[in-house]
Amino acid sequence: MRFLRYFVPLLMLLIGVVFLSFGYQHWQKSSQLLRASTATEGVIVSVDPFMSSKAGKSSSLQYFPKVAFTTSAGEQVEFQSTVTRRADHYKKGDQVRVLYQQDDPQTAVIGSFNDLWALALIFAVSGVMVMLLSGWFFRRALRAEKQN
Repeated sequence: MRFLRYFVPLLMLLIGVVFLSFGYQHWQKSSQLLRASTATEGVIVSVDPFMSSKAGKSSSLQYFPKVAFTTSAGEQVEFQSTVTRRADHYKKGDQVRVLYQQDDPQTAVIGSFNDLWALALIFAVSGVMVMLLSGWFFRRALRAEKQN
């Protein structure tokens, strides 16, 4: 029974550490992208709808902006963002900041907070919250053991 009392807090601690490490990895990836990339202005060419469906749930319409930009070498590049948006977030013709690598401009991303940092922030905050909750459960388990 003693094992079960500490199992949940330890499992939650492990999950929190995993989430925190994912957040750190995404933060590192975004930081490296900012250091190694070139910034330029791009134009939203289209906002393509995509119908996603989840098992047993209703479908939802998501939108992926398609961006065109010109590299410093004069090459015209078009790419589709991998981050979904609301339909009214971007409109055709909107100017956006684009980050790309000189040797591979097809791996460009929109240089917004959401594209660069949102995933890292979500994972890091979730990891910290789960770890704090784990500490609370661990403390309760210790108090219960002292009372017995």
